[in-house]
Amino acid sequence: MDEAGCAVTVSNDQPAEVEKLLAVRPDEFVDERQRLARELRDAGRSDEAATVAQLRKPSPVVLAVNRAARARPKAARAAADAALRVKRTQVGGDPGVFRETLAELEDSLKLLADVALAHIAPSGKRPTEAMRRRVRDLLRNAVADDETREALARGALIEEMETTGFAPLAGMVKPARGKRSAAPTSRTRPQAQKRRERERALRDELTRAAQDLDEATRSAQAAERRRKNAEQAVASIRARLERL
Repeated sequence: MDEAGCAVTVSNDQPAEVEKLLAVRPDEFVDERQRLARELRDAGRSDEAATVAQLRKPSPVVLAVNRAARARPKAARAAADAALRVKRTQVGGDPGVFRETLAELEDSLKLLADVALAHIAPSGKRPTEAMRRRVRDLLRNAVADDETREALARGALIEEMETTGFAPLAGMVKPARGKRSAAPTSRTRPQAQKRRERERALRDELTRAAQDLDEATRSAQAAERRRKNAEQAVASIRARLERL
């Protein structure tokens, strides 16, 4: 864990399969953890199975952010890359390039936050302001550190921590311009209003699409569990028949 209090990632002493657990629904984590541990034991990897069995359940915020990163991999990758470029250009770089890169970073983080919040909030309900803040802080902490930045791009964060005494994106603010921007003219005002309305409509559509994806994923996972249970029942009955 670094000074920024960034999210923790899967450590090197944990099996790679652990990442499979990091984007499931919170109410499915325990069952999936047990299933993965059982698979590892059956494969003769008892030490790794024990490690998986002891893995703590991440918070709903972490799981939602991971799911958002996997549902929108281009946005997650863009956020990681933009954060790195912001760090490189914020000192001594071209102010125009810095502002452009910072805007790209903010857009990517906002998209990921919207998708993550759609996973967190029950259908038809709005997430609380505290939940919004936790999602926003986790995303910003993650892109501030080299290791967690890449983990975010993979959807493989495992923990969130409160930022203490260090702003993860300190200095990542737009430099003040020498002149104030001109006030919007009567011609540009309607265009800006249309863009805002279009953005709101797209974000509402994104929320609904993320909820539909969530429901479809749950249905698919339930069907897969039923298939595995049926498979095990068939194998058990066949074994009993053979013994007879």
